[in-house]
Amino acid sequence: MCGPPPGWPSTGVERPSGNRPARPSDGGFSASGAHAPNVRCAPVLEATTSRLTPPRFQTISRTAPAPSAMTDPADLSAIRCWIVSESKAGTIAQCRGVAEKLGVAAETRLVQRPDPAKSGLARRLNRRWTHIRNVHLNRIRPPWPELAISCGRQAEPAVMAATRRSGGSIFTVHLQVPTVGFDRFDLCFVGRHDWRPDFDGRDDVLPMVGAPHRVDAATVAGHRAAAEQRFGALPGRRAAVMIGGPNPGYGYSPERIDAIIAQLRGLQAEGWSLLVTTSRRSDPAVLPRLQQALAGDRGFVWDRTGESPYFQYLAIADAVLVTVDSITMTCEAASTGLPVFSIPLDETPGPYLEKFHRFHRDMQETLGLTRPFAGVIEPYAYTPLDEAGRIAGIIRDRLAARPRRP
Repeated sequence: MCGPPPGWPSTGVERPSGNRPARPSDGGFSASGAHAPNVRCAPVLEATTSRLTPPRFQTISRTAPAPSAMTDPADLSAIRCWIVSESKAGTIAQCRGVAEKLGVAAETRLVQRPDPAKSGLARRLNRRWTHIRNVHLNRIRPPWPELAISCGRQAEPAVMAATRRSGGSIFTVHLQVPTVGFDRFDLCFVGRHDWRPDFDGRDDVLPMVGAPHRVDAATVAGHRAAAEQRFGALPGRRAAVMIGGPNPGYGYSPERIDAIIAQLRGLQAEGWSLLVTTSRRSDPAVLPRLQQALAGDRGFVWDRTGESPYFQYLAIADAVLVTVDSITMTCEAASTGLPVFSIPLDETPGPYLEKFHRFHRDMQETLGLTRPFAGVIEPYAYTPLDEAGRIAGIIRDRLAARPRRP
């Protein structure tokens, strides 16, 4: 796997600020972007919502519990774990990615979201029925797990109900800023792009880069043989192209799609073969345009039927291009060690777009993991991202430090 670029620290550990000692159990990120396995750091943000300044960190220390209160970490594989998540693929993948790194066999409790099309009294009744269904009719009952990993707003009341009914025996981890407050969970992980100054100094709120997921080197390697068999005939260097879909911050105008296609055809003219996929959020009109323009001797465009070639793309690609609207696909690509380039889109100013700008500045300028795409692919090296593994390590340490229940 690729190593860190020239000038990056060999250990990836930033010296803590001030005179406070570092806690060895909570891994973090150094300002250089490399994993810091021995220091847990929280980024300090400027007061403005439009600029993240991750190079400045605070080190937060705690006193470790006495050894007699520890639980044997070797027993972790045997614990009961729940994943409580909205049915969106991205939120489920975050929870499963962390659970898999922990090595636990998790049971999934999916919760529903209210119908956004309803309004007035119908909307209020639908929201109430959704709450009843999620909390009372969704297998939120014994036997209780020892660990619950959740993501999504609708997962919050279900986890709170389980915690209350179990007498507080569940260690709860939420992978998002909870709308009900951090005190409802034992541990929360918040994206650096969502971090706020009032989160600094909290022992139960830790930063993460983007979003955790299920992609890692071992997963990708497991798809390499099938990828070679399916796409090995494509000549030259190969670039995986991941196309997302519109959101409140980004759009896909016909002119923007034309510009993306022109850049991709330029890559083909330079000798690149393209492996293209759209996503669930993509406008249905985009796929046929990509197929018509790019499919052929130097291009494969998945028609979204049959098995997804997503992992096979990552296994056989020499570089990855991802549209800027997807945080998850960008983080997944950055876990491979391959050069990752962000394809620009039409922008709609507002808080949603500012969040994405913070994320991409962090990935590009602070961590050196990705680069903007301007029609050219050039090689570069970085330390692959493994947030699911880092988060799992922190959870493992917290579980080990948790006092035994009688």
